[in-house]
Amino acid sequence: MSRATTRRPRHRPPETPRSSGELLSADAAAAQLGVQKATLYAYVSRGLLTAVPDPHDPRCSRYPAFEVEQLQQRGPRARGKAAPGAENTLFEGRPLVDTALSGVVDGVLVIRGHPLVAWARAASLEDTAALLWGTSARAAFGPEAPVVPALWHSTAAGLRQADPVARAVALWGLGMPQLRGDAQLQGDELAAALGQHLRLAFACWLLQPPSAAPLHVQVARAWRLPARHHEALRQALVLCADVMTNVMALSGRMMASMQGSLAACLLATMGYGFVRLSGGEFEAVEALFDEVEAAGSLRRVADSYRARGEILPGFNHHLFVQGDPRAAALVDLAGSLGSKAARWQLASAEGHVMHPTLDFGMVALRRALKAPRHGALALVHMARSAGMLAQALEQRQHGRRMWVQSRYVGPSSPAAPGTVPRSSSS
Repeated sequence: MSRATTRRPRHRPPETPRSSGELLSADAAAAQLGVQKATLYAYVSRGLLTAVPDPHDPRCSRYPAFEVEQLQQRGPRARGKAAPGAENTLFEGRPLVDTALSGVVDGVLVIRGHPLVAWARAASLEDTAALLWGTSARAAFGPEAPVVPALWHSTAAGLRQADPVARAVALWGLGMPQLRGDAQLQGDELAAALGQHLRLAFACWLLQPPSAAPLHVQVARAWRLPARHHEALRQALVLCADVMTNVMALSGRMMASMQGSLAACLLATMGYGFVRLSGGEFEAVEALFDEVEAAGSLRRVADSYRARGEILPGFNHHLFVQGDPRAAALVDLAGSLGSKAARWQLASAEGHVMHPTLDFGMVALRRALKAPRHGALALVHMARSAGMLAQALEQRQHGRRMWVQSRYVGPSSPAAPGTVPRSSSS
């Protein structure tokens, strides 16, 4: 008779904290929620809040400001309930994937461990892409730029008046067959393929043939910007190179997990230029700048928005409670070129939190550069192509397929004629 064995339950590692947003001390988190620290610890034990080890004192924990703010909005009664199930993860911004690419460490935005703002002061986008991809810049960008077919050139010429996102997607589709991006690529071959993908992405946004020139110089030439603007372009591209793991990156990761090519992964992310909370936000901020220039005061425009009960675009991103450091750096760059955006912000901030978002910073810089109207959108998406490729690579390395499954909650039988079906959640 065989001896029965009892399996011990495997220890589950703690949930990975959010990869974006600042961390609060226990005192600060408890004060914001209006509770004692003992209650704060109870939230952690019930899965309502993530405790992150303090890098400077392992005996202490810190708490993501984003999660604290969510708890604050839920109210004391809702906090007494257990954490929502995994099915709500996509709707609440809770941790979904682990990444070593970029995030916030002890309140500092980092890229592969390097403080991003400091890194951007000296690095090129090519250097940054190589860092994200885990390759050398020489291997990735030493080879020649990809060659596109005649149809690509004629289509580019015919799309000059088209929507910038639509034409970039169309040209990317025509250029994809010229690229290698299968999962079998390794070493220098993979690095060279990644470099070609990034150069073609820039070509599609700029309506210019792929080039081996430095990426920020390609932008300046396409938009006919003077050499004195090259430095600002270089820094802006680096600051926008990775978006951390948001829904845009998740789309590329899901494609990668299904064995999609690198070009297909990048294509899956390009459509976010069409949506209101990604590409469309730039136009909302551009309209805000138009209003401010007409009124002569951001404070006056902001008061008008508040009186109408509208949210002022370009300020106070919920993931960056103390402000997005990328936005601050971009506003500084714009100021060095003559922009008044920083002064507008300070003059209108009396009694209100006015932390600019990345969208505000990019629009301020776009206008200071006198780049095309779609320039902020294009700069961000061109730069993010480097990060999107890195996200796809990292997902490949995980080696697991990502998939979701719906749960049917509709009626079990057809509704009677003339009746309106009711949702199970109503």
